[in-house]
Formats: sequence, C-alpha cells, structure tokens
Amino acid sequence: MPTVKATREGLLGSMMASHVRVDLQLPFVALPSVRALYRFVRVTNALTKESTMAIVLDVGPWNTHDDIYVFGDARPQAETGIDTRGRATNHAGIDLSETVWAALGMVDNTTVTWEFLN
Repeated sequence: MPTVKATREGLLGSMMASHVRVDLQLPFVALPSVRALYRFVRVTNALTKESTMAIVLDVGPWNTHDDIYVFGDARPQAETGIDTRGRATNHAGIDLSETVWAALGMVDNTTVTWEFLN
C-alpha cells in the first residue's frame, strides 16, 4: 500500500469526473487516473491507524493519467512539485472528501495509505 500525502477535496457543489456533485456526506476520494473511477478503496490514516472505505469519484489531485502510480509501483508524479501541465503542486497523491477526512480523524494534510478493495 502506498503511503502518500492526502489533502481535502473541497470544491463543495462542484461536478466531479464521475458527474456527481461534491457534497458533505458522500465518502469519496480522488486518484490521478480515470481508470480508477468507481472503484472502492480502503484509506488509513498513517498516524492514527483509523481506516474507512470510500469510492473513487474524482480524478486528481493534479494529474489525470498517473496510472503507473495508481496501478503500479511508482510514486505519485505530483510529489515532484510540478504536475504534467507545469503547475506547482502540493505534493498530494490522493484527495479525500469531507466525510473520509472526518472518519480518519485528519486535522491537517498528512499521510495516508490506500488500497483498492475490488
């Protein structure tokens, strides 16, 4: 399981890649591969070991085709500090919805592990 920096999705009311709107109740994450959409993941707070399940409903953070990270053994491309379009990143490898953030007891952008369940 990769250990990566996690950030909040935010963007309340925005349309995600799955054509679902971001809300405060839906337990979802964003991973940087369109191939990950609609798959289920278990996410664990690396500090507290709290864990929860979620569905991948958005693509990101930063990149949209980082399949070698999502499905392989590579680190997230966004960790380099620059995304594939040349934008500065926050080094995150996964975005968490408000529900997932709360379930994990997150208080700041910190590390999590994640794995596919299906």
